[in-house]
Amino acid sequence: MNSLKRRLSIGLTFTLSLLILLQWALITLVIERVTETQLLERLENESEGLLASVEVNPDGSFYLSSLRLSSLYQRPFSGHYYVVCSVASCKQSRSLWDESLKIEQLSSGQKIQSLLNGPNEERLFSLQRGYFKQGHSLTIMVGQNISELEEDIFQFQMLYSLVSAIGLFVLLLIQWLIVGKALQPLQHIQQQLSRLRRGETEAIEAQGPEEIQPMVEELNRLLKTMTRKTHRSRAALGNLAHALKTRLTLLNQTAESSELKGMPETQNALHQVSQHMEQIIERELKRARLLGASMPGKKVDLEQEIAEISRTLQLLYRDKSPIIDWEIEAGLLFFGDREDLLEMLGNLLENACKWCRKRINIHVYQNQYCCFVVEDDGQGCDESKMSQLPQRGFRADESVPGSGLGLAIVSDIVESYGGEIRFSQSSMGGLKVEVRLLLTV
Repeated sequence: MNSLKRRLSIGLTFTLSLLILLQWALITLVIERVTETQLLERLENESEGLLASVEVNPDGSFYLSSLRLSSLYQRPFSGHYYVVCSVASCKQSRSLWDESLKIEQLSSGQKIQSLLNGPNEERLFSLQRGYFKQGHSLTIMVGQNISELEEDIFQFQMLYSLVSAIGLFVLLLIQWLIVGKALQPLQHIQQQLSRLRRGETEAIEAQGPEEIQPMVEELNRLLKTMTRKTHRSRAALGNLAHALKTRLTLLNQTAESSELKGMPETQNALHQVSQHMEQIIERELKRARLLGASMPGKKVDLEQEIAEISRTLQLLYRDKSPIIDWEIEAGLLFFGDREDLLEMLGNLLENACKWCRKRINIHVYQNQYCCFVVEDDGQGCDESKMSQLPQRGFRADESVPGSGLGLAIVSDIVESYGGEIRFSQSSMGGLKVEVRLLLTV
C-alpha cells in the first residue's frame, strides 16, 4: 500500500538532493572559472613584464634585465617559473634550477594555456604567448604552481559538501515534521473511522482540511442514509413476516376445518405448503438480520448476552435441565452487530441443547480472530456428515423435529464477517463447533 507521507518525503528528498547537487556543481564551476581568470590575468601581466625586460641584440641573441625581474623567479622551486625562447636560444628562470620545461614556438599573437607537470611533481598552470620585438620572434611561457590552490579548492568542496549534507538532513527533518503535521487530520479521521466500526460513535466527528472535509461530510450523510434504510428494511420485513404468519395461521386453521377432514391428502398438501412457506419466511428474516454487519458495529458484552441466552434455553429445555458453562477471556467485547451475535449463539446453543445429554461448554477467546467454541456431551455426528451440517435444510437425524436452518444461518453470519466455521468431535463425546470471526478492532 502506497503511503502518502512516504511518497511526499521521497519526492521532496529527491528534489532537494538534486537542487543541492546542482548548486554544488555550479559553485565549483564558478570558483574554478574565477580562479582561472585571475591566474590568466596575473600570468599575462607577468608575461608582459618579461617581454619588457627582454633586450634583443642585432644578431638575434637576447638577454633579460635582472632589474625588472621579480625575486620569485630567483628563488629555487618558488612555484613561479618562466621560459623565454627565440629562434636561436632559450633562457629560463633561476627558480627552475636544473629542471626544464618544454615549450613550442608560437607566432606573434598566438596564446596557449595548459596544465603541466613542473619540478618536484608540482602542478603548473602555464600561459604561452608569441611576441614580435625588435624584428625577432619570441615565445614566452609563464607558469605558476597551483597545487596548494587545488588543495584549498578541494577542502572547500568537502566542507561545502558536509554543510550541504547537514542542511539537507535538517530540511528533510523539517519537511517530515511539516508533512506529519499536515497529515494529522487524516490520522484523526482514521481513528474516528475505527471508533465508528467499533460502535463507539455514530458519525465521523473529525474536522479535516478543506480538501478532505467534503469527503467526511459525504461519509456522514451516507451513514445516516444507510441507517435509515436499514431500519426501514427491518421494519418492513417484520411487518411482512407478521402479515404472512397471520395468513399461514388462517391457512392451517382452514386445513383443520371439518370440511377437509374427509380429504386427508388435501390436508397434508396444505400442511406441507404451509410448513415450507414458514421455513422460507424464517430463512429470509434471518438473512435480513445480516444487514447489520454492514453498519457500524456496537460493543456487545459477551458474558451478559451468553448468560441471558443460557437462561432462556434452560427454560425452554426444562425437561432436560442442561448445565451450560462458559469461559470468556477477561475484558473481551464483541465488536459487531448484536443481532448477528444473538442469532449465531442462539442457534449454536439451541442445537447443543437439543442434542446434549446434560452439559454444554462455551469458550470465547481472541487472538487475531474472535473465536467461539461450543461443545456438548451428546452422541455427536458422524464425521462423514459433518461437512453437510451447514447446508440449508440438512438434518443429521430426521427423527428429531427441526427445519435444518440453524447451522446454515450461523454459516451465513460467519461468512459475512469473513470468518470460518469448523465441526469436529468434542472431547466430551458430542459435537464441537468452532467459529472464528475475522474482526479488526
